[in-house]
Formats: sequence, structure tokens, C-alpha cells
Amino acid sequence: MTMERLRQLDSLIDEQRDEEERLAREARHIARMEELYGVGCLLGYDQMEQSRARMRELTQRRRAEAEAVRAWVEQIRDAQVRRAFKLRYLDGLPWSTVARRMGYANDSGPRMLCARHLASERGAG
Repeated sequence: MTMERLRQLDSLIDEQRDEEERLAREARHIARMEELYGVGCLLGYDQMEQSRARMRELTQRRRAEAEAVRAWVEQIRDAQVRRAFKLRYLDGLPWSTVARRMGYANDSGPRMLCARHLASERGAG
């Protein structure tokens, strides 16, 4: 596993959240148009379908990437390191929350655990 692949999963999660917000905005807009004017948005339906298709694609990509990361994380022997990776990359929590949950004073503790593990894995591989 590489840091780049972990960042890719983070990015997919963020991208999916953005797309969900965009889709919700579009749905609210169309509902508002129908309520105010009695007709749907003339240009909105195609955009809604494109957003839904994009959401399906992002969901599939995120699930596949998350499953690969999950399989890798489950093979980590050190429970504390494994927990740090799970909280950050599978649960999508910010480092500050990961640190607090793990009993660290700041986010550098779990970051260093993960960085050391990745470095040791590179050195062994």
C-alpha cells in the first residue's frame, strides 16, 4: 500500500460527498421550480441524471478502493497502527479526531504511526 493510494481513497470520499451535495442542490432547485411555477426545470433533468450517473460511478470506485485498503489494513499486525489506519482511511476521520480517540495529545502521534508503518513496509518490500 502506498500513501498515494490512501490519498486516492480520501479524495474519492471527498469527491463523493461533493457530488451528493450537488445532487441534493439540484433536487431542491427542481422541487422549488415545480412548487413556484408548476413546471420542472427545463434544463435540470439532464443534469440530475448526469449527477446520479456520476454518483453511481464514484460509489463503485470508492467501494473498490475501500475494499482494497480494508484488506490491506486487516493484515497489519500491530493493533494500534491498524486502528489508526482504520479510523483515518476507512472511517474518514480527520487526524485530530483519530488522535483524540486513540489518546494522543495531538495529531502527530497517529500520523507518525502510519508514516512509520508505510516506511517499514517499503523497506521490507
